[in-house]
Amino acid sequence: MLLDKVVIGSSVESALYAMLTDSYLVDRDKGPSLFYKKLSTPVLFSDSQSEVYARVTLMLALLGKRLPVGSQDSVRVRGNELRIISDNNTFKYSFDSMCVFDPTGVDFENETRSTIDRTFLVIDDFELSVLGSKKESIQPIESGEGFVRELHFYCSERVDGANYITDCVAESELTQEQLYSFDYSDTMVRFVVERHLQNLGIRGSFMNYYKNGTSKYRKPNVRHVKRIVRERDNNVYKDSDFIRFVDLTLEEVINAEIT
Repeated sequence: MLLDKVVIGSSVESALYAMLTDSYLVDRDKGPSLFYKKLSTPVLFSDSQSEVYARVTLMLALLGKRLPVGSQDSVRVRGNELRIISDNNTFKYSFDSMCVFDPTGVDFENETRSTIDRTFLVIDDFELSVLGSKKESIQPIESGEGFVRELHFYCSERVDGANYITDCVAESELTQEQLYSFDYSDTMVRFVVERHLQNLGIRGSFMNYYKNGTSKYRKPNVRHVKRIVRERDNNVYKDSDFIRFVDLTLEEVINAEIT
């Protein structure tokens, strides 16, 4: 099957580029939607990355322009041929040109311009209780780097009818060595969450008074639920006759079509 133009990526930028250029989108399962991620420029009346991505990929699917790839599927590109292997079935496609936003999980034959160690996006999810009072918001951690570079609090559906903070999610970017080190484990992330709550003055539920008259509190309960790990291929590859590797911002994608 001839696909003409193909885009590989799992971001708003890649999906929107595919839409604007009438290309087929090959998007690999990128894990859970991160509700706290915002776009620098609103698209389709929203600045939520997860909402915009869902809307654009839905439109591509309705147009027959989306080729979803599962996390266990194999993707290989040789020359101008794309192969997707899923459940022992092989799907072959030819294309005239390919634009790659994210090479992670795709086997290319292109030479490497520069080799950069892979990193891992790590998401740790926690359940919170015994915060002392029902809080509608808790100050997050944002714009950090590496270990627990972001920490966001939210109200989950696990507590029926709740309109207050019940959970939190921590985002880290780790090297392979860090990923298997206890110093960067979910236990250490929990310590960061507990310390952040303490620094904000969230001491937990009041219990009683000590003999000296000071208040005694039951500490907040922070329970780790799950850890999700996603590998990132950071290598820089050389372009070829059919394939171009790009790193475009959302504004650059939009302006490339407007101008």
